[in-house]
Amino acid sequence: MLVVVIMLGMVDSIEGGWVSAEVTNPVGNVEYVDFPVELFPCIIAEGDMFYAQKINGVTEFRCGEPPD
Repeated sequence: MLVVVIMLGMVDSIEGGWVSAEVTNPVGNVEYVDFPVELFPCIIAEGDMFYAQKINGVTEFRCGEPPD
């Protein structure tokens, strides 16, 4: 099974069903991105960390920081 973390993020704000977040890609570039709240498998709040990983070609959002 191939698992790759494709972005790290921090929630800046949540408004109207959308999450505004600061995300860092694997190269270290920082961007500001909006995501639908439904993508998150947990209850999130401003300042929470999350990451996205790709497992066998499927991208999944995870709450917290990625495991070492």
